[in-house]
Amino acid sequence: MARWDMELRDILSPRDGRPRRPRYHTALAAWALVWFLAELPKGGYSWHYFVHGSALLFSGSGASPPGGLHIYANYPGLQIGPVAFLAAQILRFLGPANGTFLAQLAMMLLGLLILHTVERAVRTARPGFAQERGPLRTTLLASGAAFIVVWASLAVHYSHLDDVLALLFATLAVRALLTDAPALAGICLGLAIDSKPWALVFLPLVMAVGRTRRRHVVVWALAVVALAWTPFVIADPGTLSATQFTIVNEPSSALRALGVSTPGTPSWDRPAQVLVGCALGALAIRRRRWPAVPLLGVGARIALDPGVYDYYTAGVLLGTLWWETLGLRRPVPAWSLVSFAALYLAPRLTSDAAVLGDLRLWLVLLLTAAVLLTPDSWCADIPEFDTPEPEPAAEPASRRDDGGFVPPLQRLRCEQGPPR
Repeated sequence: MARWDMELRDILSPRDGRPRRPRYHTALAAWALVWFLAELPKGGYSWHYFVHGSALLFSGSGASPPGGLHIYANYPGLQIGPVAFLAAQILRFLGPANGTFLAQLAMMLLGLLILHTVERAVRTARPGFAQERGPLRTTLLASGAAFIVVWASLAVHYSHLDDVLALLFATLAVRALLTDAPALAGICLGLAIDSKPWALVFLPLVMAVGRTRRRHVVVWALAVVALAWTPFVIADPGTLSATQFTIVNEPSSALRALGVSTPGTPSWDRPAQVLVGCALGALAIRRRRWPAVPLLGVGARIALDPGVYDYYTAGVLLGTLWWETLGLRRPVPAWSLVSFAALYLAPRLTSDAAVLGDLRLWLVLLLTAAVLLTPDSWCADIPEFDTPEPEPAAEPASRRDDGGFVPPLQRLRCEQGPPR
């Protein structure tokens, strides 16, 4: 066991002291290539929706029924945001087969970008971990490897560009909050919602910003959302009815495990996902555990969604990664591996719908309880964001141009041992 541990540390970090890219970056890139190639032969399953939808949006005003600004009213099955359609419109002209391969490659690379952004955010917020060889790098390697497997399903097999962009922009929003860029955070939150409407569950992140900066996040987020969606609503008020589009309530869904046996999506289900996700996110922030907002939001979607698609799992594993690296006092990949086993491995080991539905539901309940009920001593010490620290009396006023605001990054105190 000791020898295995020493070998793992050698893989994760070089011993010669020379500055170089950590070896786990190379390992994760190689792992991504393996899964990209594995999913490629039967990939692009849903890409035709993006090709068809982008064609309707940008050149389908003469179609029957018409597309253009009437696309969501006349084609409610296209539950894809306008930003995702814009990206698909560009990609489908850049390669053969409507840009399928290029889109798959781009989306797979965005998965690696997300992992890199998470690492940069954690190292910025918790610089003490940069000198450590163990917990953070082990978590990034183990959780990142699990994330890549399900990301390949999302990006390559299903090719759901809208979910890819929603998770990417949510990640960039968290990074922007940590670096005290409220306008950028608002823009990214808006773009996430413009890519996929379920990304509304990330809105509680606005509450993680001090009052002095919060208005910037809110104004920019609302402006970006309004800019994208208002033209469709004005052109055709029937756009709002697209939220009532239903899908099959699968026998193995967590919704079935909750006792909802309707054959399709209940009329209350989509609003409930957003409301529950936002309520849990707000509660996490009240508990000073804002890194759990993405996990709780996506968890609400899993628990209340009638679908059981593999690509839903990518959002859960991204949420567990944020919580494990920013929310816990000591990073540990436990929840990522448990989620990977319950949501990705279990359906490949059993076809019992009742068992799979219970697994999905109980996983979300356990994750939610772990986030909200874990003792404070196990969590990173994150003060209330709305309480600015007093300005030092000896500091000249000219050096403080932020109105007394102390960004979350500067108040993220992590009680760690001395660097090893």
